[in-house]
Amino acid sequence: MDKPVNKSDLLHHLQALLQKKLNAAQLEIASTRDSFTNDTKSSAGDKHEVGRAMVQQELDKLDDQHAKLIVLQQELARVPLDRTFDHVAFGSLVETDQGTYFLAIGLGRIEFGGRSCFAISLASPIGQALKDKRAGEQVIVNGRCITVHHIK
Repeated sequence: MDKPVNKSDLLHHLQALLQKKLNAAQLEIASTRDSFTNDTKSSAGDKHEVGRAMVQQELDKLDDQHAKLIVLQQELARVPLDRTFDHVAFGSLVETDQGTYFLAIGLGRIEFGGRSCFAISLASPIGQALKDKRAGEQVIVNGRCITVHHIK
C-alpha cells in the first residue's frame, strides 16, 4: 500500500512550486520589459508601433499571471496545519478511492513523494461535490462515484 501523503510536506512542496513559477514569471517580465524599453524607433513607423503594442499586451498578460500566482501564494498561506477535520473543508487533505485531493488552490495534478495528488480549489466542481462530506460518504462527479476514505 502507498505511504499516505504528509500534508505539511505537501504544503511546503506547493509553496516551493509556486515560488519557482513566480520567479520564472518575474524573469520573463523583466526580459520582456527590457526588450520593450530598449527597442529603438525604426523607420518602419506603424510596424514599430504595432510591435510595441504587441509587447505591451504580452507584458499585461505576464503581469496578470504574476498577480494570480501571488494570490495563490496568499491562499496557500491560509491553510491551517494544526486543524483536524471531521468533514471536507478548505485546507483538508482528502483520501478517496479515486485519489488524494488537497482542497486549497487549483493547480491540478501534482507529483509528490512518488505519488500523485490533486491540488484543487473548493470552487472547482469536485471541490464543491466533496465540500462538507465525511469519511465513508460518496459523491458523484462527471458520472464517477468517489468514496471519501480519510480526511486530514
